[in-house]
Amino acid sequence: MKRRGFIRLGLGLLGAWAPAAWGREIGPVHGRLKWDPANLALPPGERAPWAQWLARSDRLRQEETAIMAQEVARAKRRRASQAREGSSFSVPAKSEAWFGGAEARRIAEALLTWQAPCGGWTKNTAMTRHPRALAQRWSPWGEWGYVATIDNGATTSQIEFLARVYRAGGGAACRDGAERGLRYLLKAQMPSGGWPQVFPLQGTYHDHITFNDNAMTHVLIQLRNLKNGRVPWDWTDPALRAECAAAVTRGIDCVLRCQVRVEGQATVWCAQHHAITAVPVGGRAYELASLSGGESVEIARFLMALGAPSAAVQQAVESAVAWFRRSAVDPAALGIKADGGPQWARFYEIGSNRPLFSDPDGRKRFSFSEVKAKRGSYAWFTGAPALLLNRDFPQWQRRLAAD
Repeated sequence: MKRRGFIRLGLGLLGAWAPAAWGREIGPVHGRLKWDPANLALPPGERAPWAQWLARSDRLRQEETAIMAQEVARAKRRRASQAREGSSFSVPAKSEAWFGGAEARRIAEALLTWQAPCGGWTKNTAMTRHPRALAQRWSPWGEWGYVATIDNGATTSQIEFLARVYRAGGGAACRDGAERGLRYLLKAQMPSGGWPQVFPLQGTYHDHITFNDNAMTHVLIQLRNLKNGRVPWDWTDPALRAECAAAVTRGIDCVLRCQVRVEGQATVWCAQHHAITAVPVGGRAYELASLSGGESVEIARFLMALGAPSAAVQQAVESAVAWFRRSAVDPAALGIKADGGPQWARFYEIGSNRPLFSDPDGRKRFSFSEVKAKRGSYAWFTGAPALLLNRDFPQWQRRLAAD
């Protein structure tokens, strides 16, 4: 791959997770992480925590497979039935009284039936109107697709919903379900501190550090709020909070390592980073390894929300803000209609910083007019950085100055 400069990742060294591949962005990742060259290149001592994590993934999938087989036998069916697709689940903006009411409890009871044996949930599935039936799969995505996932707000949203219902008097089942979900998040964290999109692992880009659609950022926010005992987590025990605090610390370290440096200058983040090396990697065919003008907003906002930020965190935020300031695009020049205000591209080429587009063929395009198949079905532009620059960053600076 031609580049304009040497690209280094992170604000510090990758330490035990830095094989020779470190420092190069790569395209789509294929196969399973177990057989990834970066994993195979690790010395035995450094590979041990990864071997344990990968074995945990395999064990969870085996357990889920056995449980489904038992359900199919009990239901006297030949095979499991499919779940139905639905909209993504999110926590409604309701009062505490609503979460203590009959409707919230009914939804909570249904959500508990859709909680996979690993402790997580799938995405975009009809799971609030009806409970899961015996021998019905936990996901509509084939046999085990996205079981379970943090994509599209899945798992973190169900955990928070159950926590709010429990806090409003919903009973021990909601508490236990929320705790199982939190334990799932802790089990899914990689030795490098990141989170995959899907765990147990299902291969390709799903196995890698996933900032796409703010997946890992949502996890970090939830665990941070829990460790701080914020509502609705004020009922959790100190031991669980301590585990979540340790996970957040590892997660922050991972975020800092993933920040992309171009010719020595820190920029922002890719939507996906390699689990072991932290180099930017592609997602779906049209989601190329790049600098993200979308996901990087919430990552920077998360770092700004940390109390007593370290010098490394402050540098990461300031570098990201500087990148956003120099990376706004002219919608008219790109042939798009904007609703007013500055715009940023979803992706930028690493090195040139040119807005980057693609289609299912995976070919790089630098003009939006060349996008055909995914032109109207993907969010190629965003105005979200404007609020970060005009509100969040100045507030953060004032807070630091007052401390």
